[in-house]
Amino acid sequence: MRLKEIAARVKDDFVDNLRAALVGPIAKVCGILKKFPNIADPGADRILLFSECAAVAAVPSNCPHVLVRLQRGQERENYGVTYREAQQAIKVEAPATFDARMRAYLLLKHHGQEVCKRTKPKCERCCVKTICACFSRKQRGRSVFCWF
Repeated sequence: MRLKEIAARVKDDFVDNLRAALVGPIAKVCGILKKFPNIADPGADRILLFSECAAVAAVPSNCPHVLVRLQRGQERENYGVTYREAQQAIKVEAPATFDARMRAYLLLKHHGQEVCKRTKPKCERCCVKTICACFSRKQRGRSVFCWF
């Protein structure tokens, strides 16, 4: 049902050419994308990045906590704040090119799904634990998560 709605909207509102509408200021383009069902900031960012419309700092929607844990030792309680902090980390660390930002996105997604899971992270298997603020706190015995 959702795919039919999206296809109809692309056909009717964009004359079968959504890509042509995805030009201009990022805020405008994100606004267009977020009018589609189930598309929020993370989805809009991912579409812009992987369609090569804009080299935005996209963060996988299911693991913005990874970068924030690495830097701060714990994620924020508010998803939006955590997402924006992770985005900022990518902006600072990854060059603003499609290749670099896509690679950052894919590596972050893999790490978040396989090692740095939201609950029960596998810190002992982590390849970046020596620079991770979360792991450092755990090692010092100052657990900040209920799952430690």
